[in-house]
Amino acid sequence: MFGRPLSRLSRAAAAVLAAPLAASLAAGCGVRQGEVKGVALVDRTRLTVCTHVPNPPFEERRGGRVAGFDIDLMELVAGRLGVPLKVRETAYAPLQSGSALTAERCDVVASAITITPERTADVRFSRPYFDVQQMIVGRRGPAYASPAALAAAHLRVGTLQAAQGERALRDAGLDTVSYKTPDALLDGLRARRVDVVVADHPVALGWLRDPANAAFAARGRFGTGEQYGFMVRRDGDPALVQMIDQTLAAARADGSYQRVYAKWIGLSPTVRR
Repeated sequence: MFGRPLSRLSRAAAAVLAAPLAASLAAGCGVRQGEVKGVALVDRTRLTVCTHVPNPPFEERRGGRVAGFDIDLMELVAGRLGVPLKVRETAYAPLQSGSALTAERCDVVASAITITPERTADVRFSRPYFDVQQMIVGRRGPAYASPAALAAAHLRVGTLQAAQGERALRDAGLDTVSYKTPDALLDGLRARRVDVVVADHPVALGWLRDPANAAFAARGRFGTGEQYGFMVRRDGDPALVQMIDQTLAAARADGSYQRVYAKWIGLSPTVRR
């Protein structure tokens, strides 16, 4: 049996032998499994989204599943593709850096990620889907309307690591206490390790709606020109980001975006495009 030349094997038998090898090589090289409506996906049976929980109102756990503003928008994209949405929870650092995408763990990072020149050098962003202001939260006291005013108050200020708010405050001369996640940032305020924290306004509003945080109040807000975008691989399929942009445009036109915004944020949106 082992001495029979390969030329004497039937074509069908050769195909059977070759198929597992080809599949193994494809899996080892990270080849995508196929396309859906002209869009290449990590898994053609679903749209796979990486996110970090908790980060309400954009991502949070409800009834045993991940829900939130970002997730509802990604559901619209999945619906346009005609596939279900798969949410994959990931550590925050790989989301910000884009390594979750380069490892092909997901098609899209949806986790309230700010569009910055540094990130656009490594990943591709959708068009902006959310305008952000920075909100100052602490125990009741005077209000602050700018990073400079906060710096002049000589308070201990907590910020989210690598976030736009942290950059703005450090540019104003503050030596802030940096936290890796929004949850850790809030815990720092609760434990009085800092006097106030600065966070993206939808996140801060979510904290203030929680009765457990009744001791805290908004102490001011300021703008930085920050906008969120959905991240995809820079060298990935450009049709995917086009599909996301088309879905967002259609959602704004038919009112779906406004309904999602009202559900999770509660205010009428105005997003620069």
